[in-house]
Amino acid sequence: MKPYHEGTFCWAELGSGDPAASAAFYTALFPWSTQTTTMEDGRSYTVFQSDEQDVAAMYSLGDPKLAAFWGCYIAVQDVELSAERAQSLGAQILIAPRRIADKGVMCAFRDPAGAMVALWEAAEHMGSGVQHEAYSIDWYELYTTDLNVAAHFYTELLGWSMEEVPTPSGSYLQFKVGADYVAGMKEIPQDMANMSSGWGLYFKVPGCEKVTQQAIALGAVVIIPPTPVPGGGTFATLQDPKGAFFSIQHGF
Repeated sequence: MKPYHEGTFCWAELGSGDPAASAAFYTALFPWSTQTTTMEDGRSYTVFQSDEQDVAAMYSLGDPKLAAFWGCYIAVQDVELSAERAQSLGAQILIAPRRIADKGVMCAFRDPAGAMVALWEAAEHMGSGVQHEAYSIDWYELYTTDLNVAAHFYTELLGWSMEEVPTPSGSYLQFKVGADYVAGMKEIPQDMANMSSGWGLYFKVPGCEKVTQQAIALGAVVIIPPTPVPGGGTFATLQDPKGAFFSIQHGF
C-alpha cells in the first residue's frame, strides 16, 4: 500500500460508548467484517474491513452514556512540525503528538472555528486500505461557523488549493492536493445556528434510498433525507443509534 500524500484524509475512527452495539449497526448496514484487539489502556479497538481491506476503525469511549462520533485523520509527513504550525495558526491542541506503538504518530486539535480533526504520520499503518469504492469513505466535509477563517487555516496548514462553487444555499468550497479533490467546506446556515463546527464523512453506497431505509430499520435517525444534487448524485445524512452522524452518497 502506498503512503497517502501530505494533506489528504487517510483514516477515520468511530468513538463509541457501546462498541458492541455500534459494530452490530455498521456490520448490518454495510458488508463489513471486524477485527478487534485490546489497547494498552484496556479499551477495545475494532477495525472495520470490506473485502479484507481496512475501511475505518472504532474505539471504546469507556462510558456507555457518551454519544458516539466519527473523527477524521489527515496524513502529514511530520506531526510535530504540523502541530506547531497548526497552533501558530490558531488551533487548540487537544492531544499532543504521540506515538502509537509501531503504527505511527498522531495528534488532535480544534481548528480556529472549533472543528476537531487529527493528523497522522504513518509508520506501519498507512490508513484506509480502500477509499472511493462501495461501502468505503468517499468524501470528507466540514460544516463550519466561519468559512473564511476555516478556509484560511487549512490552506495555510496543508497547502490545499481552493475552488469556490456557488450553490442556492451559499458558497461551497472544494479543496485539492495537486489534481485530487480531498475535501469540501460550507458554512453552517442561520437556521442551524446552534450547530457547532465539525468534520463529517460520506460513505459510498449503491443507492441512498435503499441504504437509508435499511438504516432506519436498524434504529438510525434521518437528518437529511436522500437529496439529489444538481449535476448528478444523491446524498443523505443519518445519525446512528448511538449518536454518531454520518452521510452516504451515490452517483458522484
